Amino acid sequence: MSRKPQQENSSASAVDGGNGWSFRHPADPPLSPRMPAHEARDAVHKVVTEMHATGSLDAGNGDALDAWLESLRPQWVAHHELAGAEAQSVAQLAAGHYEAAALAARRTAEVTKAERDHTERLVSIFEQRLLAPNEGSARETPDRRRRPRPSIDALEGLTPQRGWQCVSILLLLLATAGDLAAFYVTLAGMTGQQAYMVWTLTIALAAAAVGVMHVVGRTARNLREGQGGLGRVSLAFMTTGWLALGAATFYVRTQVEAPTASTGQVAFGGVAAETSGEDPLLAALLLAALYIGSGILAFWIGFSDHHPRMKSYLKLRRDLAAQRRAAADAESAAIEAERLADNARAEIERTAARTAAAAASVDAEITELKELARIHVAGVLGDPAATNNLVSGRAPGEARPSHLRPLVPWPAAPADPLPPTNGKGNGNGHHAGAR
Repeated sequence: MSRKPQQENSSASAVDGGNGWSFRHPADPPLSPRMPAHEARDAVHKVVTEMHATGSLDAGNGDALDAWLESLRPQWVAHHELAGAEAQSVAQLAAGHYEAAALAARRTAEVTKAERDHTERLVSIFEQRLLAPNEGSARETPDRRRRPRPSIDALEGLTPQRGWQCVSILLLLLATAGDLAAFYVTLAGMTGQQAYMVWTLTIALAAAAVGVMHVVGRTARNLREGQGGLGRVSLAFMTTGWLALGAATFYVRTQVEAPTASTGQVAFGGVAAETSGEDPLLAALLLAALYIGSGILAFWIGFSDHHPRMKSYLKLRRDLAAQRRAAADAESAAIEAERLADNARAEIERTAARTAAAAASVDAEITELKELARIHVAGVLGDPAATNNLVSGRAPGEARPSHLRPLVPWPAAPADPLPPTNGKGNGNGHHAGAR
């Protein structure tokens, strides 16, 4: 199959099927050019005129021309059959392509529908698990403990609060900034390293402090909703590590001497008074309070904003909406491809019908040329009787039965003699009374 323009070649040929389709096959039998119908009509007129000019034309020459006209039939039929076979080959080639495309589109639609159905089943399972506790809570046995355990609504987080999430993120960033300042003051007073080294350690410690408590909050929420993951031992281990980090920072801050600063003013040539720096213990207590506050905030944000079950449910709902759109598009594409395949298969039948009609048109053209020859002979001779053999659709050499014979029978006796004409014709080249 090729989409390049047709190129004539003695060993190969390309057949253009329209709409960009073409078919290449190895070789074609050489055919002489088909004589167009108008040239055949001109040839008939020319032959009749030449025969009349030479005096060899009579009313029976129409039958003589039939043989020449019949010689055109095989040539024209061959051209029609060749064109029909090529058109049918192109139609079959296009039908195969469209059938393959329709099959691929249908398989894609089936896969997309299967994914959509699978997601719908998962959403149904999640909805049963989320709604069943709320629907059956009124029938459950009431909690008889003195201090009932607080419960979490299964539908909490179904409607995300975008505004509160933004506030939570802002608060978490502010808490991280506070830890950055606390760790920077501690590390700057303890080490004499360069600034980039101090900032690297500060960012690492602040990320560890805030991140650990945030993970602790999310882990506690997972345990509360029974989602698995890290257990209570891991939760206790992370909390202990966070406390150890805070205790180490508090101890180091108490051991760091604050730099002294001159607060007095020079007056009357006197020496400015020096005051000692801030108390390390007070600074350590302040930074410890900030450390604990930021940790509690990170824990609470991680616990309150994390909804593992609802998050999975909402994600499935988003995926389901996208898969439904994809399934609809895939089904539409499959239907369109199937309609194209049906049309391509129907084109094969239409091509066969056009080929048969073209073959019938050859017979009609040959018959038309035969009738044209007789009409032209009659016109040249001026003999209307020369057109008596005109017939539509008769076989070669078959005489046309007269439709007037049953109505006007020949007389049994000779007709009465006509008056003499003094040797003159009757205007059409025949004498009166001549048979």
